[in-house]
Formats: sequence, structure tokens, C-alpha cells
Amino acid sequence: MARILSIPERIKLFKEINRVHKDMYGWQLLYDNGLNAEGRIDIDRNLVLHYPKEWVPMTESDARHYYFYDTQNRDITLLRGLFAWEAWYFHHLNPYKFDDEYRPSGAEASVSLKLSEEDLISNGSGKRIRPDIDHPVECQESLIEVQQRKDSGKIWISSNWRYRPECYGSASYIVEEVYPAITKTAKGDERLVKRIKEKFEQASELNRDEFVMLLERCFKGDRLRGRHWEGGYAFAASRAWKIKNDEQLNEAIKIEDRHFQRVLGQYIRWLRSKVIKLPKKDEMALKKIISENYSEFPRSLAINLCNELVEEDKVSPSDVYLWWGGEPNRDANYALLTLFFEFDPEDIGTSKFDEKVSRNLRTLINISEKDVVLSSYGEYLPIVWRAIFS
Repeated sequence: MARILSIPERIKLFKEINRVHKDMYGWQLLYDNGLNAEGRIDIDRNLVLHYPKEWVPMTESDARHYYFYDTQNRDITLLRGLFAWEAWYFHHLNPYKFDDEYRPSGAEASVSLKLSEEDLISNGSGKRIRPDIDHPVECQESLIEVQQRKDSGKIWISSNWRYRPECYGSASYIVEEVYPAITKTAKGDERLVKRIKEKFEQASELNRDEFVMLLERCFKGDRLRGRHWEGGYAFAASRAWKIKNDEQLNEAIKIEDRHFQRVLGQYIRWLRSKVIKLPKKDEMALKKIISENYSEFPRSLAINLCNELVEEDKVSPSDVYLWWGGEPNRDANYALLTLFFEFDPEDIGTSKFDEKVSRNLRTLINISEKDVVLSSYGEYLPIVWRAIFS
């Protein structure tokens, strides 16, 4: 049985990751619990930001809440089948990549000012934001997550997990494509359209309820025997892939393309039996557009991330891998893609830890900053900006 790190041990791990990051870049990470919007954490100083102006000491009893609980005081285990615990998000801010306009604090959204030369400093890497800037600034941020495997006890450091984006909306991608097909089949009969949509919604709700029940059993050790269509099952991989090079990627694509076609056929049969049998041409059109979206995501995204990884490894070899798998999360959405590396908990605090984390973390961040799906721009107040350089 793998030894799972205690809360104090996990926080020590975060401090060590933060230390290595600061040695590499010259500034520290910030932590922001993705499921608990209480405030950002200054990892090094054990402070929590109470918006908008005050850093408050974090007590020992606060630690579990701020790092590991969601808004309902549940343990954060995003992928409960794989991990014992998770911590997300660690923010890597890049002061060299910034928006050259800002909105003064308290100003209307339409009001913006240009950064001045006084807001910037120069060094061998170019111009960057001053650590003591006195107004909000928008810069590039990459999100990093830390998890511990249930089975092996290995620690994972990963980029942001990528899901079928529409799974977080009020309707999934598949729903949005089925509705036009239903309307077309009903040939303008609004009452028929309404009746079929209601039938579809009832079938989808039943599918979700059954799946959530099966998922809870899975998280307790049973094999998962169901599927959740709106949660992205049509886009989920048949197995977990750990991909490092083009050969491994091509093998995965070959298998997953066949798997997707089988699953798409299952979905159409489910739609026929539970909701409506579409005319052949409408059914073919629906299959085509779902296939096109599979090709875009996750297929193309997996290819792009692997290509970035291969190119990065040519410059500096790493232990970073692309993970492509179909593990559902606590919200019954299917996990798809991330970049990650792993290490033994016994390495924490050793020179081996420093070498592995610095080498691989740089690879993760370099790839994230080149890929729009793994990085974004966010606005940060002066109090936050100063903290990362403290």
C-alpha cells in the first residue's frame, strides 16, 4: 500500500517546489485553490490574501481548508480513481509577457491606460514588469497542479488538465448538435420538436443519474461499467496513454480513432433507442460533425502537445510525458489530456528532487506558454505582484 503524504508533508512539498521555482526564475509561485475561492496563498510565508488589500497569516487549522477543501469542505480529488489527493492551481506568472494596457483600480471597464517606462525594468532577458508596480497588471499565467497517485504513491506535477470544454457548460457539445438534428427531422413541427427534446433531456438525465451512481461505486474500488454521454464519453480515450514520442503518439491515435468510431456508433444506437431514429442523411450529418470535433479535440490537441514536447526535448531532454486517458472526474466529466512528470516522495528535500523538478518544470512551463490552451492572461493587483517577488 502506497504511503500517502500527511498535510504537513504536502505543504513541505509545495514549499520545496516553490523554492526550486524561485531559484529558476527569480520569483515565486502563488497557490489558488481551484474549488475554494477564499483567496490566494503566499506559499513561502503561509499567508492568505483577503481581497483586496490584506495578506493574513494562515493557521495550521486553515491549511487543509485552503489547500485541499472545496467550497463544501470536501477533499479535493479531481480524478478520484487515480489520485489520493490533489492541489490546484499553482500559478506561474511571467513578468516578461504582459498586456501593455491596464485599467486603474476602481475605473470603469472602458477606461484603460498605457504602461509607462517607469512600470518596466530591463535585463538580459528583455523588459519585464517592475516588482513594485503600483497599479494592476495583466500578464501571462500558466497553471500547475500537484497530485499523488493512489497506487504507487508517486507525486505528479502536471500542466492544467484539458477536458472537452463544453462539459462545463449548461449543455454539452453533443446536446448542441443533436437539437438541430431533431428540429430538422421534425420539419418545423414545434410541438413535435418540444416533445422530442423533452424525451432527449429525460433520457440524458437518467443516463447521468445512473452514471453518477456507478461512478461512486468505482471510486470505492468497483469497475466502472457505465458511460456518461454528456460528460464527454464519446471523446474519452479507451485507456490511459503515457506518450513521449511520435511513435507512441501514432500508436495511440490509431487505436483511439477506431475506439471513437465504435463509441460514436454506440451513441447513435442509444439515441435511436431512447429518443428518436433520425433519417439516414441526418444521422450521417450528426456523426460527421461529432467526428470533426473529435478530430479537433482531443485528437489534434494531443498531436500538438506531443509535437511541442518532442521539440522541447530536442533542446533539453526531460521526464515529461503526455497523458491521454478517459478517467471521469468527480463531476462525471471525462479527463482527457495533460503534460506531467512524476517522482518518488522519498526524493523530496534531496539534490535529486531539485534537479528533476527544475529540469521538468521548465519543460512544462515552456510548452504551456507556447500553447493557448495551457496558458492565459490574468490581471493581478500590486499586492499580489509584490508578493511573488518577496
